[in-house]
Amino acid sequence: MPHSRLSINPPLVAYVCGWVLLFMTILLGLMTGAALSLGGGAFPFAASALASGAAAGLLLAFGRRQKAAFQEIRGRDGLAAVGLAWPLISLAGALPYWFSGLSPGFVDALFESVSGFSTTGATLLTGLDQTAPVFLLWRSLSHWLGGMGVIVLMLAVLPFFGLGGLHLFKNDSPLGEVRLKPRISQTAMALWLIYLTLTLSLLLMVRAGGLSWFDSLCHAFSAIATGGFSNYDLSIGHYQHPYLDVAFTLFMFLSSLNFALYYRLVRGDWRSLVQDPETRFFTLIIVVFSLFIAAILIFSAHYPAPLTALRHAAFQVVSVTSTAGLSSSDTAQWPRLAQGLLLALFLLGGCSGSTSGGVKCVRWILIFKGIHQALRQHIHPRAVFSLRLGDRPVPEQLMSAVWSFTALYLVVLAAAAMVLAALGLDLATSFFASAAALGNVGLGLGLTDGLTAFPAAAKAILILEMMLGRLEFFTILILFLPEFWER
Repeated sequence: MPHSRLSINPPLVAYVCGWVLLFMTILLGLMTGAALSLGGGAFPFAASALASGAAAGLLLAFGRRQKAAFQEIRGRDGLAAVGLAWPLISLAGALPYWFSGLSPGFVDALFESVSGFSTTGATLLTGLDQTAPVFLLWRSLSHWLGGMGVIVLMLAVLPFFGLGGLHLFKNDSPLGEVRLKPRISQTAMALWLIYLTLTLSLLLMVRAGGLSWFDSLCHAFSAIATGGFSNYDLSIGHYQHPYLDVAFTLFMFLSSLNFALYYRLVRGDWRSLVQDPETRFFTLIIVVFSLFIAAILIFSAHYPAPLTALRHAAFQVVSVTSTAGLSSSDTAQWPRLAQGLLLALFLLGGCSGSTSGGVKCVRWILIFKGIHQALRQHIHPRAVFSLRLGDRPVPEQLMSAVWSFTALYLVVLAAAAMVLAALGLDLATSFFASAAALGNVGLGLGLTDGLTAFPAAAKAILILEMMLGRLEFFTILILFLPEFWER
């Protein structure tokens, strides 16, 4: 289709994707140096940097021809750039796993990469305790970069190249359309400063708890991004340390709150955090489910000591609701009722504007309010009711978007589970794997221990679900509509 008939500017989209890949090239180059220092082989990262650099060079060369005409990345250009850049980031991130032989096939390597950058935390790797440190660092770093978003990081520097990127920010940022600063680049820098502060705080806290600097860094990256990758097969349960359980529980919770509220908190507006309806709802869910599951663990004699039961229950509840996917205990051995309650939380998700995945709490609040309003309307058909969230009215257009997203989420979850079942997985495993991938929660509870034996087609389905969950459907799905590309 000729450029003149396209609704997007291909050179501009290529130019943005080129810069994103160039960033990945630099990152892979730095990892080559880390490999020389930590051990594990520098070749996979060096070869990956060369391949990524070549692709970046081609995209930049194509886009540079019209560079003078670029001013602001708008509408469909932003959608196309984000929708295409994320698969490119994942492909570049998969190369080290593939070149090293750590992943036996490219689908496995891509799965590991997408799981990292989407902060899902599902892994095909086994024997993590013996895995080369440089790959453990790469996995956790992919989490950390994906948590806030590689493209949000790029927005902080795009103005130096004469580009603005409001529509990139709207489609990639965990904050959506929320603006913290007049300029998008300032907003991006403010977000990353908050993100860095949380990461550094957790790193120092767990280092004080006895972890090595390397383990502290990797797990801080994973927890703050609400990812799930760990350096050990037993995850945080490897340490069996109550202090570390509490520290990770606290910071997984903090990373699940809206980052815009932290920005207001720093500026002296502490009431926004305390009075935010979504924060209150999220906290209430965690407290209620933690107490309920702790009671189940106590009465089943799984953890007779109440404080131990509460510690592990709270850790797992926060881990699932935040979609972090870390583990302090072997939940596969927990009572079925406790497992069922954790599974129910897979559909919840953290707060909007956080690094969490899932449906998000604010959508569930609006759904419950919408149902309540519909019931009242049936009782009082002539009355006029207005739906509010806190002290703000909720526009009809927003409610329509909430219903559409939630319906699409459940349809994709069910459809993917049916396809997985058709590929030979049992129905329970299919549903659980689909929910875990789409919610970016990661896999656990013992239902998907045979993930490495999944057929390649099943892994491909989960890869697509992880990507859809990270970008909340529309950024990816819209690329498949013919009218998106036509004027």
